[in-house]
Amino acid sequence: MLLAVAISAAGCGASPPAPEPTSSATDCGPGPAAQDVEAEYALLPPGPWREVGRGSAADCGLQWVVVTSGDQPDSPQQVLFFGEGVPVGSPTIDPRPYITVTPQGEHDAVVQYQWRQGQDEPCCPSGSGSVRVTIEDGRLTVLDPIPNE
Repeated sequence: MLLAVAISAAGCGASPPAPEPTSSATDCGPGPAAQDVEAEYALLPPGPWREVGRGSAADCGLQWVVVTSGDQPDSPQQVLFFGEGVPVGSPTIDPRPYITVTPQGEHDAVVQYQWRQGQDEPCCPSGSGSVRVTIEDGRLTVLDPIPNE
């Protein structure tokens, strides 16, 4: 599914690719348990939330699950972060469409946000911004300003 979205976006020529991972591949196991992820849905606006992706930093201390509440390319999404399996929050309060998360370094991740501008088609958002996140003292720390849409 991600490949199809990437190919569609490439066809429009407007969406930059997500940052390349800069950490080595590590098997961090299954990540947060399904019941822990589903418990975080209570913090999101009402909707049929479901998981669409997960990953982790190389040291396995920072893990994430991306969830969506729809089937369209521009459906609301949220990234739920976990530290050692414990929920630590999300960079934004409100869900946004077009979220991509990639590991960066041993302990961090980059969240890329994209949004539609002008006459952009749902497949091809041209607005883009990224933030780095890490865990400090058991809390999610956002290291860059959250991009405005």
